[in-house]
Amino acid sequence: MLVFSLWVSWYTYLLLVWMHEVPDLSNKAGNGIRRLDRYDQLATYVLGRRRGRAVLLPFQLIVLLGVAITYTVVGGDSLRAFALFVNPNLAMGQWSFYLIFGAVQLLLSLLPSFNELSIVSLLGAIMSVAYCIIAVAMSARVHPDKATMNYAPELVERTPIERTMGIFNAITTVLFAYGGHNVALEIQATLPINAQHQSSVPRMEKGVHITFVVTAAAYFLVAILGFYAFGTSVADNVLLTFAHGPTSWVVAMADMFVVVHVAAGYQVYINPVFTMCEASLRKRTQTGTVHPVAQTLLRMALVVGVTVVGLLIPFFGSLMGLFGAIAITPTTFLLPPLLWILYKQPHKWGTEWMVNWFLVIITGIMGVLGTIGALYGIIKASATYRIFAP
Repeated sequence: MLVFSLWVSWYTYLLLVWMHEVPDLSNKAGNGIRRLDRYDQLATYVLGRRRGRAVLLPFQLIVLLGVAITYTVVGGDSLRAFALFVNPNLAMGQWSFYLIFGAVQLLLSLLPSFNELSIVSLLGAIMSVAYCIIAVAMSARVHPDKATMNYAPELVERTPIERTMGIFNAITTVLFAYGGHNVALEIQATLPINAQHQSSVPRMEKGVHITFVVTAAAYFLVAILGFYAFGTSVADNVLLTFAHGPTSWVVAMADMFVVVHVAAGYQVYINPVFTMCEASLRKRTQTGTVHPVAQTLLRMALVVGVTVVGLLIPFFGSLMGLFGAIAITPTTFLLPPLLWILYKQPHKWGTEWMVNWFLVIITGIMGVLGTIGALYGIIKASATYRIFAP
């Protein structure tokens, strides 16, 4: 599943990169090329304005807000783990750390443009790599007792329905890991076009290849070594398994890396939502502008809403599965090949045509099954969850 999701993610990301620049003979200033700088622009170009927005916008909003909600949960949990390392007797409830993380996002959300987040995004990427290095190194140091270690999921005591729902949820949890396609075109749009670089595609392709190689290496090493070290008892966040012992300070440092990483990633995903909402407001004003106060209140309201949802549903594994199923799977795995088929119109029953239709169908089925599994997990976990528990 890791290999399949990596290949599909890599391929569909490149499809978006290749569709960023499309022919437009009326655009003389752009040498007959039109650049589609947002996912919704691509969808409306291929499907038409009304149909394109209706097909993409709901999924895109769920992805962007869903990732922000998930990052709120991850950030709050990691912040709490670090605080407990500093003070094991800390009396603050888990919910308070979600609020702290949300407050940090309120401040970051006041940055006026996506480009000003470049340093924050770079810092987040560095922290992500550092976190993975620590997780790999810590797992590699473990010498599991082969006589007692369980590597067989079927030996874990579960009812048939729990096992089936767990498989469904696991599929889309893995798919969630590669959910960056929704901001691919926005990122590509930041690449300058000039006399030296008349197209952004070659540079973006190079960046995509490097990114996926690094990401795949990190994901595979963490997954394989984490499972080797702890078997079926490994936690959703492998670092939580190292929370106690002589190396707990390393884990605490990694927890802060995670906090910085998700804090930066949160802004990358929430900013397109700000842009869409502010554009909608501009259309409703006579001046065509949004007052700075209204813009600030809008951003604050969105961040507060995300924080509240994260506070109500802080189930990391199930959230990843749910948002991976209902939104990331369609926008990352299903829509790019479908848009490519409609845009390029490859030869029917040819290799390109069959590969892309295969992805549309199989990932659609995965999305449905994953949604069922994730909802089951959330309902089951919420039965014993208390928001303001210490």
